[in-house]
Amino acid sequence: MDIKAPRIGVYFCACGETIKDLIHYEKLMEFARSQDGVEHVDKHLLLCSPKSLKRISDEIKEHKLDRIVVAACSPRVYLDEFRGAARRGGINPYMVEQANLREQVAWIHSLDAEEATKKAMDQLTMSIERSRKMRPSEFGPTAVVAEDQCSGCGVCATTCRAGAITFKDIGEGHRVALVDRGECKACGACVAACPSGALNLEGFSNEEIVAEIDAFTEGMLDSKEPHPAILVFACHWCSYPAADLAGLKRLQMDPGFRMIRTPCSARVDPEWVMRALSRGVDGVMVLGGKEGACHYQGGNVKTRNRMTLLMKVIEQLGFDPERFRLEWVNSDEPYRFRSTIEEFVAKIRELGPNPTRAPEEEEKMTSALHHGRDEMVHPAYR
Repeated sequence: MDIKAPRIGVYFCACGETIKDLIHYEKLMEFARSQDGVEHVDKHLLLCSPKSLKRISDEIKEHKLDRIVVAACSPRVYLDEFRGAARRGGINPYMVEQANLREQVAWIHSLDAEEATKKAMDQLTMSIERSRKMRPSEFGPTAVVAEDQCSGCGVCATTCRAGAITFKDIGEGHRVALVDRGECKACGACVAACPSGALNLEGFSNEEIVAEIDAFTEGMLDSKEPHPAILVFACHWCSYPAADLAGLKRLQMDPGFRMIRTPCSARVDPEWVMRALSRGVDGVMVLGGKEGACHYQGGNVKTRNRMTLLMKVIEQLGFDPERFRLEWVNSDEPYRFRSTIEEFVAKIRELGPNPTRAPEEEEKMTSALHHGRDEMVHPAYR
């Protein structure tokens, strides 16, 4: 069956006068218009105003859009309002992606509009590519099972603290996992733990996150620039709001990192980290909340155990283990967020570019081995 090509609308917000001249919006809008599948681009002074929200709904119908990317403030602020506008425009509310260009770009890099614009372009690209993989959802974020892939091993059930996973017998002594959507908290821990790749998370699917990783790393193996190229996975409830608060306080920091929001640090699949490193990223950081502060009551413990094992694998595969870091930042710790990021960026600057990137002649044999690591990635993520 042919899959219809996405029809994407991209909406920019100037957030009143709060980010005036901090990002070059004309460059961003021109870039957005050049992207495949982007059918409409617009900019508003206040995108969250009733007038602007109605205009979005009207333009979804006018341009026959089937998904939108909002380039504005944090998704923790007005995402529900933008989803409402999408619904009134006739598309599924979960076909809305939001790129955080205010708190996590303009406000923390306000001293250099050129660098802020470069970062904004990357974050926008990542959001557009993620939007291509989004699928309509009836229930919103929840774990789902591909029964034809499920081995019935039970790892997911032991991982789920909400008791949302049971099993059903499908005959011949075989069982498959069954998710109670009403009980699922959408943390994604079970998805990252699933050894067969049978589980996925609507709203934060494997395909969506991998699309963001691939968008950021496109062409990275062919050049040592830009350096540092750092990817940060941040928990929606803990470290991500700390980043937002750092922006609100205008805490300035090195722009050499890009953010991917996840529902919990436990959602971060080790395969994502390996994929990023094998595609040339100079460093990867996973940021969760401190023990006892996890919104999902223990997701950070699962993260710690899983990522501790991953660190050993990274070293065994020949990567410098210092290119990966796991840290803990609570939602009310913007200064800790800044210091954690700054220390990691400084370390990666000291280490230099990932050796897989644009290798010299004597490095090519080692680089070829690193290229081959992409074949180790689970087929579901390729």
